[in-house]
Amino acid sequence: MRSPTPLRAISSLFLLAAASGVLVAACGAAPAAPGGPPADQAPAAQPAATSFAPTGAALAPAPPPPDPAVASAPASAGQAGAEPPAAPAEAAKPSDGCPEGMARVPGGSFVMGPLKVKATVGDLCVDRTEVTAEAFAACVKDGKCTDKFADCAKEASTYGVAGKEKQPMVCVDFAQAEAYCAAQGKRLPRDDEWEWAARGGEEARPYPWGEEAPKDQLCWSGGGTVRKTACDVGSFPAGASPQGIQDLAGNVFEWTTNANDGKGKMRIARGGSWRDGIAPLVRTARPGGFEATYRCGFLGIRCVVEPAAQAIK
Repeated sequence: MRSPTPLRAISSLFLLAAASGVLVAACGAAPAAPGGPPADQAPAAQPAATSFAPTGAALAPAPPPPDPAVASAPASAGQAGAEPPAAPAEAAKPSDGCPEGMARVPGGSFVMGPLKVKATVGDLCVDRTEVTAEAFAACVKDGKCTDKFADCAKEASTYGVAGKEKQPMVCVDFAQAEAYCAAQGKRLPRDDEWEWAARGGEEARPYPWGEEAPKDQLCWSGGGTVRKTACDVGSFPAGASPQGIQDLAGNVFEWTTNANDGKGKMRIARGGSWRDGIAPLVRTARPGGFEATYRCGFLGIRCVVEPAAQAIK
């Protein structure tokens, strides 16, 4: 596990983020883009055994000739109800210790952010996609989540909106995001864990897919498409991380935790969103700052959990 980031470092990070234009301040802000808004054959019947009488013994009467109809029937007809031979069992695949729908990211150490903070991350299971509106609705139905203010963003809202079931759940504050992950036996990622996964670990990718500038690898308002809402999760497989984790850039920001969570009002969210339209805003190292009670149409959830202890290394 990494050393917790000092409170002073986190505060400095927010000041630096704000000064560089990466601190998100309002849900209704215009998209950040220059000049526009910023996915067997049964075994054959064996012939009857032939019986021979000992020499000198009286021979038994010869059996009657077989019925022609029976003799002409296929040899396997008498075994029509027999079970076919069972196929050989497949070898069991080794487990990576992650629940279904999650990918394992090997741990490591790196220097994070403009403040050059050294971070150490352990092996981690990360949701392959952002939490969808329909998944969150199931949690509400089970009585483990609340849908308070779930329609906060009008056109960009996804909860309970026909046709948007596969889009990310938005309009959730930090507490609602934490509660959802806890209900799944998971948790929100730490800020450093999120960045480590998005950068491909030691590969240090500027974008989850690599070094190529963003164009059509993500759901955003760049590349000639201005969006008014999020996209179905997993719609841009070309933008996945080395482990196949999707939408780490664009679509919606994702809540994370940090060392200051118990004291300050602010929380860090990562990944940029569908509103962003210029490349620096969707880089893996870019943080976004939100108050813990904030909710909007471009901020959602992704959960993590530690791999099972018995999993392969």
